[in-house]
Amino acid sequence: MDPDLRRGLAYIVPYRGRLAVVLALNLVGTGLALCVPYLSKTLVDDALLGGDLSALARVVGLFALVTGASFALNVASGLRYTKVSAEILFDMRLDVYRHLQRLSPRFFAKTPLGDIMSRLNNDVGEIQRVLSDTALSWVGNVAFLAGTVGMLLWLDWRLFLAAAALLPPAALAMVRYRRRLEERVRAMRERSAEIGAFLIETLRGTKLVVASNAQARESARFRRRNDAFVGALLKMQRLRYLAGGLPGLLLSASTAVVFLYGGARVVAGDVTLGTFTAFMAYQMRLIGPVQGLMGLYAGLATARVSLRRVHQLLDEPVEVAEAKQPVRLDRARGDVVFEDVSFGHGRGGPVLERFRLEVAPGEVVALAGPSGSGKSTVAGLLVRHIDPDGGRVLLDGVDIRRVRLADLRTQVAVVDQDPFLFNATIMENVRYAKPGAEEAAVEEALERARLSDFVASLPDGLDTEVGEHGQALSAGERQRIAIARALVADPAVLVLDEATGHLDPEAEAHVIRAYAEAMRGRTTILVSHRSAPLRAASRVVVLRNGRIREEGPAEQDDRKW
Repeated sequence: MDPDLRRGLAYIVPYRGRLAVVLALNLVGTGLALCVPYLSKTLVDDALLGGDLSALARVVGLFALVTGASFALNVASGLRYTKVSAEILFDMRLDVYRHLQRLSPRFFAKTPLGDIMSRLNNDVGEIQRVLSDTALSWVGNVAFLAGTVGMLLWLDWRLFLAAAALLPPAALAMVRYRRRLEERVRAMRERSAEIGAFLIETLRGTKLVVASNAQARESARFRRRNDAFVGALLKMQRLRYLAGGLPGLLLSASTAVVFLYGGARVVAGDVTLGTFTAFMAYQMRLIGPVQGLMGLYAGLATARVSLRRVHQLLDEPVEVAEAKQPVRLDRARGDVVFEDVSFGHGRGGPVLERFRLEVAPGEVVALAGPSGSGKSTVAGLLVRHIDPDGGRVLLDGVDIRRVRLADLRTQVAVVDQDPFLFNATIMENVRYAKPGAEEAAVEEALERARLSDFVASLPDGLDTEVGEHGQALSAGERQRIAIARALVADPAVLVLDEATGHLDPEAEAHVIRAYAEAMRGRTTILVSHRSAPLRAASRVVVLRNGRIREEGPAEQDDRKW
């Protein structure tokens, strides 16, 4: 079996009990449906040609009863299966989502978000479509096909052989087109992902597009990508029509053979009209399952492409992994040590090279230096968004790679220069790291972040929606909400990565004073190139080219390190 299909089947195993019930209902419904064509033999030979009204009434009654029962069973099995298949595919989507949460920033830096969303949404959706639309019908089709073949052989084996003569060429035509269909589907998926990536990127940069008068240029780029997608889609559809249409034509030709050969035998008196009618009823119903199975074969080709694309995400290596036996850390003292740490992004030279830094519990240390000197990398290493290529980062004397991740990220909080806010209320954003925080704690944090007056002026107060990515707020307001969020989290170590860069001098001074009070006795690392935050530190460390070049007490004048 194909490895991707085998991995996909692993998601079905936990639901085998519920699927067995669905299968049983489907098989019973299929068995009842198999009885319907045979009733036409009794209808013609006994009721119509025999002139028996009681037989006519009996056949019609049985037809209504069997048809109704078969329909009810198929509806019940279909609904149950739809629910189970949706849960199976959610498990797959959830696995991908959780895996993405564990990947490092390096993966997201090299992978377009549109491509990720295409795999997580479109490809899993295609797998769900194949699974929900065709997988259950495959069971019913196989059962109905086997039963129909048995009935056709029983009614007249010579007619069956005539009808089956064109089945091998139809199957060969399907096999011939399958591999080419997979290639076309993969190309179409890639073009679709390119459109998603383009839309996400250009919509995020709408202000730049408009300010640069580039609307027409971006629309032209959109058209080119869409034309490429439509071209790939048409190529796939043409091949799909050939893959399904040619076998269908051959099957239809087999019906014509049955009409000709069977009709001649009825005229010759070798077969009764009722038998021929029943045979044709089964023959007509045979085409549906055969075409359905061939359609499933084509559907599996698209599902395999989607499974492969999903598995590529799941196979992305996790750089930051939980230790097998992690050390619990309920409350850290805040003793931070970078011990000969080296790190690089895989392009150019290292960002940090044999970086050494010790921060005592409760100490406030500032990291200064030009852009690209490695300051922000220090923050990412401390919270384990990334791990060092060499050396160790210690918290209270323990290598943080051995510390339980949940405990580490409870004890260490990072406020970025461009913090992320969810499309939720101010209250929900401030409480995000600590959902159970009391409202009084939220209000106190907002006061320290100098945001209380602003929130009080809003009609909905703390229940005000901030918009996607906090776009309903100014950059400074977003930054202060992130600061309040960090204060509510109550960490032992706080890393402020240019966290006051969007604030005016007065607000920045207020926030720095609030930090000094809130973090008294706790470890704080300030990453900045501005003089005001640096003066709040007891010690300033200057980085250049990934190494410490200067170190000393903070200056009280406006000199910038």
